Amino acid sequence: MARRPDPEPYEVDERPFVAAGIVAWIVAFVVLAVFFRDDLRRHHAEFWLWSCGIGVVLGLYGLRFVSRRRK
Repeated sequence: MARRPDPEPYEVDERPFVAAGIVAWIVAFVVLAVFFRDDLRRHHAEFWLWSCGIGVVLGLYGLRFVSRRRK
């Protein structure tokens, strides 16, 4: 049986998805910082705030990456 040719890849703008991820990390940071800061401190789990910050930084790098690739 003959193999059909591969379909062409979709042209998708990834920037809205990356931006949504950045917003999700910011919302998670605000929720943790405002409502759960004492609980995080009490359980020595403040690294979750750092995790949110790192998620934002990596998201900004990803946004830069996909924006450059789009050009």
